[in-house]
Amino acid sequence: MALPIREAFTARAIAAAFDNYLLTQSEPPYLGRALFGTMKQQGLDLKFIKGQNGMVTELKASAFDALAPLRDPIGFKTIENEMPFFRESYMVSEKDRQDYTSYLANDDYARQILQNIMLRPIDLIRGADVVPERMIWQLLAPTDGIPRISIEVEGDANQQYYINYTADNGTAWKAANYTALSGTSLWTASATATPIADIIAMQKKQENAHGQVIDTVIMNSTTWGYVVAAEDTKKQVMGAIAYNAGIMLNDADVVSFLRNNYGISIVVYNKKYQSATGTARTFIPDGMVVGLSRAVKLGDVVYGTTPEELDGDKTSGEIAVVNTGVAVNTYYTNHPVQQHCVVSEIVLPSYPNMDSVCLMKTA
Repeated sequence: MALPIREAFTARAIAAAFDNYLLTQSEPPYLGRALFGTMKQQGLDLKFIKGQNGMVTELKASAFDALAPLRDPIGFKTIENEMPFFRESYMVSEKDRQDYTSYLANDDYARQILQNIMLRPIDLIRGADVVPERMIWQLLAPTDGIPRISIEVEGDANQQYYINYTADNGTAWKAANYTALSGTSLWTASATATPIADIIAMQKKQENAHGQVIDTVIMNSTTWGYVVAAEDTKKQVMGAIAYNAGIMLNDADVVSFLRNNYGISIVVYNKKYQSATGTARTFIPDGMVVGLSRAVKLGDVVYGTTPEELDGDKTSGEIAVVNTGVAVNTYYTNHPVQQHCVVSEIVLPSYPNMDSVCLMKTA
């Protein structure tokens, strides 16, 4: 016989259901999270040290039996922000409890109803995982060239706040790491655009400015479509004879051309999410191109400890933590007779190696 809903719908059970969901659904991983590490800390303050240029400074020569000179710390900046708090809840209503209880004697039916109930808190956990991924791509692919994160706080007149990752509103970073095309150079102008030359120019600019070798270029499928559709791309990849013969250019041909000639791997990342306002969006905006070296860890997704985790008792099964820092809390109310689930997180990425990323706005 199935367990009563009060025993079946617990944080521990929800965490197990979420793990099983990931195994059965086989959702593709978030690309941004693969570029960042993950860590947990106490408190709300996030601090990280940002180096200048991303280049290594050689050690100074010294005489024997002499004091070693102190290295000048100028060129390093401490970036400090307070990590934002995210929380949403779900309630198992009295009617849901009645539906489940009426089938307690039938394990199969009760299991199906419980699985449907569990999908709702699982959606909250999945929504919690969207938050750091959205933050990462706001840092990696800002359309205005300023690496910062926007937060809208519900209940505060939906006011928008910005979490800054530079001390000068991004002026210096934008000048060194960001390029915005215009006019006939825009990739939407297929007759005059030169996407391959632009990608190579971005690669060379990054190497000259920071000594970083760009080997990975990331964009969404709309932007990649501009690359393949450009007349110059067809000429570069196919050659004059094939181009004049009107032979169709395949995506794979362009990918191979860039990899074989310039050591650049193209990653088309088209995963979407739904914003809190219900709008479907891609993590990388149309027209944005991100260049980076896969050998460089860009930072960490840092989780704080939520109020639910601080006060919860894991031994009771009413608090569980998934994905390092997403807290799941369940509790019961006598009047009305309801089960509640609260999912919360305190999270913010660190970004000490932001100089290892270059960015181009192409449309």
